[in-house]
Amino acid sequence: MPLFRKTHLTKTTSLGIWKIEENPESLRTSLQLSPTEKKYYETLRSDLRKKHWLSYRNILSNLMDKDSRELFYDDYGKPHSVNRNYHLSVTHSGIFAAAIVSTEGAVGIDIETLKDRVERVKEKFLSPEERESVGHQNRLEKLYIYWGAKESLYKLYGKPEVEFSEDIIVKPFEYGGVGKGQCAVRMTTPEGLKEYTVNYEKIEDYMLVYTMESEKIL
Repeated sequence: MPLFRKTHLTKTTSLGIWKIEENPESLRTSLQLSPTEKKYYETLRSDLRKKHWLSYRNILSNLMDKDSRELFYDDYGKPHSVNRNYHLSVTHSGIFAAAIVSTEGAVGIDIETLKDRVERVKEKFLSPEERESVGHQNRLEKLYIYWGAKESLYKLYGKPEVEFSEDIIVKPFEYGGVGKGQCAVRMTTPEGLKEYTVNYEKIEDYMLVYTMESEKIL
């Protein structure tokens, strides 16, 4: 199917979601890949990896101007527009891919399939205080919001100097009854402490989480 959703979050920031129902050949038809991108695509062995990669490239073609769609990846794996006109972040899981782009500030996004296995790894990304605050009601959804919030901020920052359980802390929040809402998150980096507003939304059996650069410096 075409773009599942395109949303203008602000005057300078847009979000796109793609529900993957096509095969790789169909997804590739509408894309004009650079020689470097074609070479990379040819290294992808599984159809799933191809579909994920092509899906978020199709999203970006809907969110960015034509001269900005070619990407490169820095030493930490963070994607950038070759001409630096946009900040961007991409994600994919199962049948969904998503991307967020901005011409103003850094962004981060994550989407995950809701699965019970997150319980087995929660100690790796939650602080003791966060494990206490998750609670039992809507527990699975909240665990993925905590994970997505940390993953999206890690992508926004783009460097490995932050630890999920120590440096990115989600403040206690009430899960929105409609599966959509916001929470506040503090991230400590070598540059200092900042607070961000993180948005979340349950889409089918997936949790989408994203954030944008905050001007609030603590």
